Amino acid sequence: MKKEMMTGRTYGSFSKEEQRQIDQMVSGAYYGTTNEIDNKKPTEVGEYQITIDLNNGLSVAGTLSVTEDEVVEYINEDGVFYDPAE
Repeated sequence: MKKEMMTGRTYGSFSKEEQRQIDQMVSGAYYGTTNEIDNKKPTEVGEYQITIDLNNGLSVAGTLSVTEDEVVEYINEDGVFYDPAE
């Protein structure tokens, strides 16, 4: 999916099929910084706000959900796609 079609739109504004395509574009996640040092992926149970990066250069707000059984990263429905280089 092209950057131009995604920039400025929310994840929830895409159809379910488009969301599946976007989910396959995820290339990584950023967990923030503390004292200018990058944080590692949290392991304690809870939900954490993260930034999800896509393979087309865009980023979007997401959530890392950690339970006793699993760890899941997902894009927030109201997350707006943006180019971090701009």
